[in-house]
Amino acid sequence: MSSNPQLEWTAQKERTSSFWLKLMRGLALMFPRWLIKPLLHPIVLFYLLISRQQKMASRHYLNQALGRPARFVDVYRHFLWFAITILDRVYFLTGRTSAFKVRYNNLEEWYASMRENPAQLYFGAHFGSLDAIRALSSDVHNIQIKVVLKVDQNEALVKLLNELNPNFKTAVIPYNGMQTIFDIHETIESGQSVAILKDRPVGQEATVSVRFFDDEMRIPISGFKLAKRFKIPVMVFFSRFEGGNHYYVVGEQLQFDETASLQEMAQCYMDKVAEQCRLSPYNWFNFYHYWVDKPDSDEHK
Repeated sequence: MSSNPQLEWTAQKERTSSFWLKLMRGLALMFPRWLIKPLLHPIVLFYLLISRQQKMASRHYLNQALGRPARFVDVYRHFLWFAITILDRVYFLTGRTSAFKVRYNNLEEWYASMRENPAQLYFGAHFGSLDAIRALSSDVHNIQIKVVLKVDQNEALVKLLNELNPNFKTAVIPYNGMQTIFDIHETIESGQSVAILKDRPVGQEATVSVRFFDDEMRIPISGFKLAKRFKIPVMVFFSRFEGGNHYYVVGEQLQFDETASLQEMAQCYMDKVAEQCRLSPYNWFNFYHYWVDKPDSDEHK
């Protein structure tokens, strides 16, 4: 298996997200959520049987996040929670947010921060439900956040999302190499915030090495460069699924010293991701070979 995470995850072309969303969209548009959720169990079991590489990546991550060897039931639950969040994004994107109970860790501080500076960088991860944050921040709290998305890597997925919510495309900044930095800066200058998922390399952008539990992995540095150069406020945000119909939205300002290097900024962000993964291990959805193999590693030989 390739030890290059960038090649590894892009080669999958978001196969899982597109697959789940196509299936869940059809069911969710016809039936209530409580009726569909039990149907996820046989679907997840079938998918586990045909997804050897994704199972391996899940077990590798869970071994560390759980602090013990991951059992089959742990991997199963990891896949199940991913499937549930994919199902739920259909409801969030079609405005049916009343089906959920969403709590915030510091909503008043978030309001105050956005009133003071409505143009911020939101650094998230493939963790929980981005749609829970986006839908509720926009529809409920009137806070507009654009999301950077590699559209050509997710063509089928983006098409489905546009069909679910015609306004979706207006909330996206398509990834376009170096031009993306200018697009992000222009959006910030116009007074609107931008969200970037920083736990995967995208395209050919530069990366930096960080520690994630016992692993070394590489994450993109462009967002950190932008924040450092233009002194843009940075908030980390996570919306973790907590079972049933409950989500918990966590937001926290990242404070960087002016002398902090890009690597130090990236590590600070990744430490926050690891913190959330310890609190809720089944919410991190990077089902690919994200870690850099150690020279003496024989795990995949």
